[in-house]
Amino acid sequence: MVSVEYVDHELSTNLDSTNAFEGPEKLLEIWFWKSEFDLPSGAAIDGMRSVPMSTWVDILDLVSCKILSMKSCKFMDAYLLSESSLFVFPHKIILKTCGTTTTLACLDKLFQATKMLLGISSKQIYRVFYSRRSFMFPEKQVHVHRDWKSEVALLNEHFVSGKSYVVGDFASDDHWYLYVGGNANPSGCQTSGLHPNGSHPNGSHPNGSLSDQTFEILMTELDPKCASTFIYLRQPGGEKDLGHELGFETMVETELDTIFQSPTVNTHLPSPSISEDEHESVVPKRSHVYEFIHDSFAFTPCGFSSNSICTNIGGGYYYTLHITPESGWSYASFETNYPFNETVDVITVLTKVLKTFHPKKFSMTLISEVGDDERQSTSQALLHCDLSELNYKRAEKAIYDLNEYSLLYMNFNTEK
Repeated sequence: MVSVEYVDHELSTNLDSTNAFEGPEKLLEIWFWKSEFDLPSGAAIDGMRSVPMSTWVDILDLVSCKILSMKSCKFMDAYLLSESSLFVFPHKIILKTCGTTTTLACLDKLFQATKMLLGISSKQIYRVFYSRRSFMFPEKQVHVHRDWKSEVALLNEHFVSGKSYVVGDFASDDHWYLYVGGNANPSGCQTSGLHPNGSHPNGSHPNGSLSDQTFEILMTELDPKCASTFIYLRQPGGEKDLGHELGFETMVETELDTIFQSPTVNTHLPSPSISEDEHESVVPKRSHVYEFIHDSFAFTPCGFSSNSICTNIGGGYYYTLHITPESGWSYASFETNYPFNETVDVITVLTKVLKTFHPKKFSMTLISEVGDDERQSTSQALLHCDLSELNYKRAEKAIYDLNEYSLLYMNFNTEK
């Protein structure tokens, strides 16, 4: 069943983003267990999805952001925030926040909750990723986020085996930071922890699990005409909650709702229901169409955020977009874990996104598990992509071996 679990209409009506300027996000991804099939037998049946919304509200208060709305499907929960997004899966969470949010300030509260509810501490988690682009206004940041070394020091207090990287030209204003930590064989992870029928609570079987990858496009200096699409006339508090309606209209107008060639369906709030007996598959086949529902919001006076989650194929696939259109510090980001294939390849998606925003500069990152042929083909496609028709020239390329993962980072500028 797909449903809208929550919408804060009062916040959505009165939220004012006039002073929101720092587009680049802080991205925290914590894998408590290796997969949704590895939850220990003593854990709640839905793992991290069993954490109550009231607890997420308390955790996000420490980050300085609020929940605007939430959409759920059989595989995951997606929270649209006043500053970006939170995705919750049975075995992991992804927290992405922009502005002057204090993402790492929530770690103590988060692990108090997971220890009490699920019996797992920060030292036991399977893996953690924390990353961000260089800030446009670093002096405006608070807590440990003023300095990368301070962020790493705090992360090392919580997680084991941490390693940090600075990727790209450090002397420029466009480089990227990454922290990776966690246990290869955490004590909290038990592969025998499947439920009695040998399957995951949603009915899928572990033989269908897929390897992991995350693809990001981080864009700056957006084309003014493209950016103007995300500037709105509505005043905060002046009308009913139109933020979600305008957000969805913007998504359709820019065709951001069809990045992965989903069927055209009315996915605006409230969500259409999908019956429990409707066919769902864990292992994607080339003939399958990935059907996404969307939760999008148009901020006042400008800005846009959206979460899109796949409802018909298991694996917890999503994509998320966040746009800060103000001239002088315009920024847009796109992130997905979609399993690119011959039907929808990574270059097609990259090209669609770039044509929507026409940034003067952009970076892209691909973090993927090693040893998977399809993931390697995605990496190779990016390595050899020619974007000259869009007037882009590659300025930097870096490849890192992260043990079980590989990182590809590339930076592009418009040709003069």
